[in-house]
Amino acid sequence: MTAKELQNKLSARFDFDEWEGILIEMFPKVEFFTSVNQVSHELIKDGGQVGMIRLDDGRSLAIYIFEVKDNVLIDRNRKGLREIAAKTIDQSIIHGVLAFYYSKNVSDYRLTFIAKQTSFTEDGELVQSETAPKRYTFLLGENEPCRTATERLYELISQKKNRSIYLADVTEAFSVERLNKEFFAGYKAQYSKFLKQLSDTKPNRDYVKKLLGRLVFLQFLQKKGWMGVPASRTDWKGGDKNYLSHLIERYEGNDRLLSDVLEVLFFNTLNDKREGDIADSRLGENIKIPYLNGGLFEKDNIDRLDIDFPYSYFKELMDFFAMYNFTIDENDPDDSEVGIDPEMLGHIFENLLEDNKDKGAFYTPKEIVQYMCRQSVIQYLKKHTNSDFYPAIESLILYRKVNEIFQEKENALKIYTLLKSIKVCDPAIGSGAFPMGVLNVLFHARQLLYGFTQDKHTFSHAEVKREIIQENIFGVDIEQGAVDIARLRFWLALVVDEETPQPLPNLDYKIVCGDSLLNRTSLDSPIMNVFTEYNRNKKDEDKITLNKYQALIHDYLNTSNHTVKDRYKTLISEIKSYFKTELEDKMRFYTRDEKKLIEKYFMYLNLSSNMKTLFDDKKDENNLSPKAQKDLNKIRKVIESKNQYANTVKYDKLYKNAFEWRYEFPSLLDDNGDFKGFDLVIGNPPYLRIQGIREVNPDFADELVERYKSATGSFDLYVTFVERGLQIVNSSGIVNYIMPIKWTNSAFGKGLRELVSNKTSQIINFGAYQVFNASTYTALQWFTPNSKELAYYELDRNLTTNEELGAYLNSLNDESKAIIKSDKLDKETWVLTVGDSVSILNNLDLHKRRISDIFDRIFCGLQTSKDDVYFLYECNEKDGMVYGYSKYLERNICIERGLVKPLLKGEDVHRYEHLSTDRFVVFPYKIENGKANLYSEKELSEFFPNGYAYLKECEEVLRGREKGRLKNDDYWFRYIYPKNLVLFDNEKLVAPDISMGGNFTYDSKGVFYQTTTVYGYLKKPEIKEGYKFWMALFNSRLFWWYLKNTGTVLANGFFRFKPDYVKPFPVPEIIPPYTEHLISTLCDYILFIKGQNTNLSDLVSNKLISDFFEKIIDGCIYEIYFGDHMKELNINIIDSAIGLIKPIEGLLSNEEKGQVILDTFMKIKKTDNEIRNRLDLLTIKSPKVLKVNKSNLFQIGRAHV
Repeated sequence: MTAKELQNKLSARFDFDEWEGILIEMFPKVEFFTSVNQVSHELIKDGGQVGMIRLDDGRSLAIYIFEVKDNVLIDRNRKGLREIAAKTIDQSIIHGVLAFYYSKNVSDYRLTFIAKQTSFTEDGELVQSETAPKRYTFLLGENEPCRTATERLYELISQKKNRSIYLADVTEAFSVERLNKEFFAGYKAQYSKFLKQLSDTKPNRDYVKKLLGRLVFLQFLQKKGWMGVPASRTDWKGGDKNYLSHLIERYEGNDRLLSDVLEVLFFNTLNDKREGDIADSRLGENIKIPYLNGGLFEKDNIDRLDIDFPYSYFKELMDFFAMYNFTIDENDPDDSEVGIDPEMLGHIFENLLEDNKDKGAFYTPKEIVQYMCRQSVIQYLKKHTNSDFYPAIESLILYRKVNEIFQEKENALKIYTLLKSIKVCDPAIGSGAFPMGVLNVLFHARQLLYGFTQDKHTFSHAEVKREIIQENIFGVDIEQGAVDIARLRFWLALVVDEETPQPLPNLDYKIVCGDSLLNRTSLDSPIMNVFTEYNRNKKDEDKITLNKYQALIHDYLNTSNHTVKDRYKTLISEIKSYFKTELEDKMRFYTRDEKKLIEKYFMYLNLSSNMKTLFDDKKDENNLSPKAQKDLNKIRKVIESKNQYANTVKYDKLYKNAFEWRYEFPSLLDDNGDFKGFDLVIGNPPYLRIQGIREVNPDFADELVERYKSATGSFDLYVTFVERGLQIVNSSGIVNYIMPIKWTNSAFGKGLRELVSNKTSQIINFGAYQVFNASTYTALQWFTPNSKELAYYELDRNLTTNEELGAYLNSLNDESKAIIKSDKLDKETWVLTVGDSVSILNNLDLHKRRISDIFDRIFCGLQTSKDDVYFLYECNEKDGMVYGYSKYLERNICIERGLVKPLLKGEDVHRYEHLSTDRFVVFPYKIENGKANLYSEKELSEFFPNGYAYLKECEEVLRGREKGRLKNDDYWFRYIYPKNLVLFDNEKLVAPDISMGGNFTYDSKGVFYQTTTVYGYLKKPEIKEGYKFWMALFNSRLFWWYLKNTGTVLANGFFRFKPDYVKPFPVPEIIPPYTEHLISTLCDYILFIKGQNTNLSDLVSNKLISDFFEKIIDGCIYEIYFGDHMKELNINIIDSAIGLIKPIEGLLSNEEKGQVILDTFMKIKKTDNEIRNRLDLLTIKSPKVLKVNKSNLFQIGRAHV
């Protein structure tokens, strides 16, 4: 069978005789039953299991055929039909199902593949709680292109000829993700072609996106059969499901197709109400096209541009679309049609949005969206009901089942009312994934409960969805393109359930463009005086109250008359202008210190009353002290300056997109005009570091720092979205984001930690698994006001796909979590972990001293701003000169030894190894009296002529650093960030920034300088223990275990040894001198061994010997922390080790040192002694406390970046 023959068969009406032949060619062994094993179901007229497929991996697929009843729509009931065969899957017998759903009266039919997914723990164990069956569907038949189905199924036919067919191959054939990637690649190519016809500017990019977005929307709309309906029909049946392609073919060769035809379709037809819906004859003779309203086809400023494209562009675009099946019903993680669904529009938008990752925007996988939306609605319902309802709430939302307790009218009504009243907002809506997810959760829950409320009206899918959009969902985004695509998805959600075309709602005041983080007016300023001012000198019938304003916004949503829409918009705009003038929040201009002065001297200042409630009459300032009078004059000047600033272009630019929550969303106001807040704020906020924001928009960066308590240090933008979320939820509201987890233990997170220490209710940490295709390590996080405890979950298995992540999320239960009381959390670093690790960390935490008490400075290396000039490679020294390679000049140079320093990079630093490097760094500073002073240019030329000549050769690029910052600087050769320059010439420890396991070693003479990828550690002078002891501690298994459980994991299991992660490590108050001496001696052993080029013995390698001594160090470190526990179990080793480990510090020759080390090793390893015996018993006798001994650190200790 050829691929073309297969496509012809798939594009015909359902005929199982044909499919018997196809299945035989496709699979290794197919058995057809002599009689059908009948299945009864309310949607099925006839059918059941007709056969079985045996795959080469021993798995089995059941074959089902179902003829659906005449009133069942094949293309609209995939979710209703799916359960019929899915329940037969049993992993031990039937591993999957191929099911055919057809009707003799319908030309299309469904082929559905159903299979369960399983996942594995970190130890490779099968997770017992399997997922619900996953369903993937091809829509086949006379009306479908069947290209993708043909391509995928023919792959199986071809594969059978050459190799085995496994269940994984069948799953791949039905892969939706693969289709999405293929479609997006083609769509992006089409987009690029259209854009290339224009100049590449933002207005043009926006125009092309919107044009293609409209044409994609019409692909979905024509699937409803509403385009090109014969004018003679009184209903909306009989339309052309390929209308757009046929329309474009009609105007073959017309290079003004956009202006002459498509714009007539967009602006004068779809956006224009016509008598009988009759379309312009240019669009077809005697046909109907619906009036859509809503705004998608309203002409805006971009549409007024005079633009056309070659005819071939539109023809090729239609040919591209014709290759795919467009399914108007959105896929979910458990049920996907192998076609292009509306969610794909979201994916397209997220990827085409310019500089999307630079904007910190990432597309959230639907598995995450579904889980977050379901769990957040569950939490909302639980907050408003008693615990008797909790199991039934979970059953309703997670499994779509109505328990007996909700089958009682009173209880059903209570939950139904809560679902109707929830207010949900996504403050960074993107393509609308989360509001769409919430829409689906609310819709299905209401649908299930409706019958038990005993309401006599028929449940209307479209009306309920319209009501949810109108009453429950709100969204904001800084990008107009995001707002457009989100609105489009909501419109499609309504279209899918309409029996006949209905005007779409106006979403101007539901999904709104604006900056969620900035607002001119505070949420608590009085609002009623706005209407007083607006109504001044107006007739009674023209006066507006808060209730009238709320009704106006509400009515606008469903107004389809353009004249009425324009009148409403004008009136709303007028009222909003009064909000802006009356509610201007002057206080936001002031810093925290300035606000304190205003509060202190308010009675002496002439300020508008909305800045602060007026106290008493103005006081006599002559009675003030001289200092107070000085402060008063100071704040007066500040106020004058700020008043002037409020009228500047700079201010207008900064606040151009400011979002005013109260008058954009007036339904969130109570009768007094107070902002009630949302019940749920949900989404995926942008991830952007402040450094990047400051480069592009320094005024915005400064404003964030001033306005948000969470904006501390080098903060990330998402922390301000958490704070904003908590500001706009009500007292029992929920904030749920997917965002990085780094704030819990990084320096920049201090502000957010302090803010949410009693507001963080749940975290699900994904560890090293990257949800997004970027170096971003995320977690699901919930925040609620006045949370008493934090439920913490941590990923416990290796994952490769988001589907597996979805399975993991759905497997979570109370046993998976750790409970952390909120009073244990504060602004300091949070230590989050699960299982037995919690008790170990609690035991460690009993030691109040920390690494931060031991080390005076933990510092990073040199920041030159031009490493390829300052760093020299492959160097050697001769006669006071250093010869090395300059990457900038791309040649070897010669420079005086006095102007350079030995330079370490991360790859030079290994655990317990002697330091060496062939790199040097040009260091134009002299260290004098503890200070680093630059040489003058004259001094450089006199003392270091070669070095000066080299720098002069690089002068232009050095002056040009940081956008020409040193252009006119006399010291153009300086480092731009000269930090820590006096610290390197000291005895210290060094370690790479990123490492797997401790890679600390000892710079005993303070010889080496380092790059930013290496940290240096300087002890406080009063600390008695020597550097070698602390090196051993940092290289120990215990410290590595601690870091893995409290630090930030990176790809492939690496961790960052940042000071903020290292400093909190607990240290006992007293470390006995004999213990410190023992561990330092063991360090001497290891340092000596690693410095030898030959083995100490012909019988055993040096590595084996040094690894064994490291094991003893680990045992000693355990005993320092868990001494009583180890003595109780008789596995302590320090006392025995003291008698066996002989010092080598005083020995003169290497031969003597090597012999002592070898003799000690042989004595411990080869004889019966307590050290050897007890080391082997550590994890056996103490599997919980000392289980950190489990990982083989010695194999990974050298791994670093």
